[in-house]
Amino acid sequence: MIPVCCAPTGAEKAEIDEVFLLLNAYRAQMGKAALTYDPKLEASIQGHCQHMTAHGFFDHTAPEAAVKTPFVRAPLCGATANAENLAAGQRTPAAVMASWKGSAGHNANMLGSYARVGICRSGSYWGQLFGK
Repeated sequence: MIPVCCAPTGAEKAEIDEVFLLLNAYRAQMGKAALTYDPKLEASIQGHCQHMTAHGFFDHTAPEAAVKTPFVRAPLCGATANAENLAAGQRTPAAVMASWKGSAGHNANMLGSYARVGICRSGSYWGQLFGK
């Protein structure tokens, strides 16, 4: 069974909250509007992070055909996704944010014209799912 809409644990939620604060601080520094936190986007991306952790893969696309992409997964949680950032191996919220800032594509997503975000943390995996 593929987890689709999941909630983070208490420890994961604390790190997720910190990433959200760092993300909005970065957006403010770059002259961008703050994002609203979306629990439905969080449920979708958290399900994907937990699935990657449980099955040992790292990709935007799940190997199973049923819920392959973030654009298929998000509506199952009542959300619409427009962009996704994933990362693996960083130990802290600051480290994962530094990794995403250092990647042109990930950085563009973080500074994009989105209004909402959901964030995940599971095992060594992190993710951000953006919506308009």
